[in-house]
Amino acid sequence: MKKRWIRPNSGDKVLHLGDFLDLSSLLGSARKDPDNPERSVSIREDFDAGLNFVRQLAPNYLYEGNHEHRLTALQTSPSAIVAHCCMSAKSEIYNLCKDLKAEWVPYDIEKGWRDLGGTAFGHGFMFSESSAVRDHVEMTRKPVVIGHLHRIDRSSGRSFGAPVGWTIGCLADIGSMHYARRQRSVTRWQHGVAWGEYVDGGQGCTVNVLSPVEGQWRYPI
Repeated sequence: MKKRWIRPNSGDKVLHLGDFLDLSSLLGSARKDPDNPERSVSIREDFDAGLNFVRQLAPNYLYEGNHEHRLTALQTSPSAIVAHCCMSAKSEIYNLCKDLKAEWVPYDIEKGWRDLGGTAFGHGFMFSESSAVRDHVEMTRKPVVIGHLHRIDRSSGRSFGAPVGWTIGCLADIGSMHYARRQRSVTRWQHGVAWGEYVDGGQGCTVNVLSPVEGQWRYPI
């Protein structure tokens, strides 16, 4: 039996692959430099916007991306204020997952994957401009779908069967991510979503990636 993993209908699987928060004000550079522009970015506004998006999407799997992992890493901060903020934020995320009956998938290079139809879905970990997607495929030795890189890309692994990996873009306000605006890689960042079908309990998964054209999302009928 086949099931879609990105949902147009209520019975289908929905995944959010992580980075639903930005949390740029928790960057080490922002916390240490009083003149860093990211220092003044509101955590509460960012947090509310991210959780409201997740609440409306109602995913079955909610992944911790490297941005949300800033909360995890700073729960043990020597700053009591920072540690308390991060612990409270994580508690809100866990409560949302409980309300949505969503599985929280940790940001872990071994445990942060879920298999659908023989394809590994995860946030993503490597970030090489030229080989990150291929590296994920070769590490898992199977097809992969990741977020993390903020761009749309497809690459085959140098393995028997040539398994294919996808990075599926992002939905962020790219222009407001000031900490990255001096990096050439930003020119490749794209908005995108993905949907497909997988064989429940078997091997077989199709992946379709869509990005807007002139600001319009044009889904196939």
